[in-house]
Amino acid sequence: MSKRLILTTRALCLSATLFTSSHLVAAADWESLPPLPEPNGGFVSGASDSRLVIIGGTNWEGGTKHWLSSIREYEPAKRKWTKVGDLVAGPIAYATALQKSPSDGPNMLAFVGGTDGKRAQKTLVAVDGSQTRPIPVVGLPDALVLSAGGEIDGAKFIVGGTDDPANLAGCQRSAHRLSIANYKWSVKKLPDYPGKPFCTAASATAGRELFVFGGANWDAAASAVVNASESYAFSIDQNSWRKLKPLPFAVRGVTAVALDDHRIYVAGGFKTDPEGFTSDAFIYDVKADNYSPARPLPYAAMVGLVRLGGFVYCIGGEDKMKHRSDKFFRIAVSELTRSR
Repeated sequence: MSKRLILTTRALCLSATLFTSSHLVAAADWESLPPLPEPNGGFVSGASDSRLVIIGGTNWEGGTKHWLSSIREYEPAKRKWTKVGDLVAGPIAYATALQKSPSDGPNMLAFVGGTDGKRAQKTLVAVDGSQTRPIPVVGLPDALVLSAGGEIDGAKFIVGGTDDPANLAGCQRSAHRLSIANYKWSVKKLPDYPGKPFCTAASATAGRELFVFGGANWDAAASAVVNASESYAFSIDQNSWRKLKPLPFAVRGVTAVALDDHRIYVAGGFKTDPEGFTSDAFIYDVKADNYSPARPLPYAAMVGLVRLGGFVYCIGGEDKMKHRSDKFFRIAVSELTRSR
């Protein structure tokens, strides 16, 4: 083979390799979607049937914080946001979405607690399209703002939180189960969270367990917020907590979403004042009790993460102090779970 032919062949092979590599990288990237109708953070987000829903939240304009009451849906097939209504009871933020485990069948979104900027809301709410239905529940705890929670086999779980987003000194360790019998909802006290009192932790349900990662603790001696890395799981069958391997670093405002019954994507949040917001992400393996580096978020923030169909959606959030994002992306679950 001539020298010229060898060089040409090598060039063609290199070009093909570069094309293939760039194609794979591009295929694995987060896909940019139509932005939120307005910047938003602190909203309730979740899947309701085939739609992605965000409810309430907060944003900032001219140094003033605004509390939102809108209910918005995103239909993936139409790639379009639609405002379907407003909360009759007024604005809500920092409530806890009670999403189901991936194996529990079709999603139906419910949320509990939150605040309208003036007082905590001791309410369980079911979401069905443009309708939100408050459900009377006797015995709800006071700590229903910035709490963790989820749904397992029809029962709803609430852990930690405070009674006011400005009162991080009021973070709790309490855990409660909300269940229905004879057409009435009731609240049962569960064993307390074994770690420190917390707010703004990540939570997700996988299998028959509720997982809680990181969050914010209050250091009374220093009168300061301290980020947490400790993590625990509550078993609905054992009615007890088990300690997990800590997160790779301490972080608050982190978000989690179950990819299946043994893998949870944990991402984003706020590290420290020098480091600021992060896009770092990990996949927690339930069976192995370990974390592996995962594709980072498309931007650094305290985001909303929702699994809908075969995708994980990354939604808005707080990306700077006194600032909210309108960014909106998605990525295939298969890309997040692919071995690297």
